[in-house]
Amino acid sequence: MNNLITIKKVVKMKRATIIILTIIALGQLFGQTDNKGNPVFNSVSTSENSVGDFMLISNYYTLNNNIENRLSSVFVSENPTLDQIEMAAVNLPSDFFILTKKSKMVVMILLQNLPQREFMTIEMSNNRQKTFVCKLKGDITENRANEIMKENYDPSAKIEKNVLTFNGKNFEIISNKDIEEAVLALIKKEKLDKKKPSNIMLPSKSELQEFILSETKEGGKLDFFTEIKGKEFDGIQIKPGVFSTKQSVALYKWGRACFELGVNTVEDTYEIFAIFKGKPLNDRDKEYIKMGFYKEWEK
Repeated sequence: MNNLITIKKVVKMKRATIIILTIIALGQLFGQTDNKGNPVFNSVSTSENSVGDFMLISNYYTLNNNIENRLSSVFVSENPTLDQIEMAAVNLPSDFFILTKKSKMVVMILLQNLPQREFMTIEMSNNRQKTFVCKLKGDITENRANEIMKENYDPSAKIEKNVLTFNGKNFEIISNKDIEEAVLALIKKEKLDKKKPSNIMLPSKSELQEFILSETKEGGKLDFFTEIKGKEFDGIQIKPGVFSTKQSVALYKWGRACFELGVNTVEDTYEIFAIFKGKPLNDRDKEYIKMGFYKEWEK
């Protein structure tokens, strides 16, 4: 999978950028790192909204693919208990925002819960950090509450009247609307939109998709397929006791590359590859792309 090294040298994309943010914002909090010493805390982008000449990108640190993932810096257990999930849900950082101008990162704004609830800002041009009082009321963010329901950690969990009932307890939900309004107010009050843009590029979802489609074409940095034409179903050993075909390995590499470049979800990778192929994916394609996206052969 040495091709991925080349990819990262060619273009600065989202996943590498988020790792940079994690190093800065969370490096003192969590000990586990990747093979380059970087803290790993997986996240997804949730929305992109224009703020004058700027773009505000909203992001969410998930529980899934973190607390049960040994490669994550916030790993708890492969089978976390409800008490462990509860503790992670209310204590771990949930939402963060990136202010960009012409795709260049300006400021990161992180809503953190420990040692107290506050906003931390990081100017990306100089790594200068500041913290600000956060007056948001509630126990758990809307994104975190929704994920708890989606993942069905607790079959008896429910949301009613802005309260999450989980693990036999009630948690008042902090709405996405209230969080975003607080962030916009902070940007205005502290004139964060006047800060100097950095040289770190953070492409939009459409720009990232366009790049991946272009590089998946024959001869591109994500073309793992041309070199195996005519040999797609030749067997190959992945690691001791694990065998597959060259086509499966190519799909795995492509899915892994999409993750590294910052594709938001595995469903997004399916959509991009379907556009590339010009038809819906079959179950086999999905299986190996998903395995690559989650680095299943490397766990």
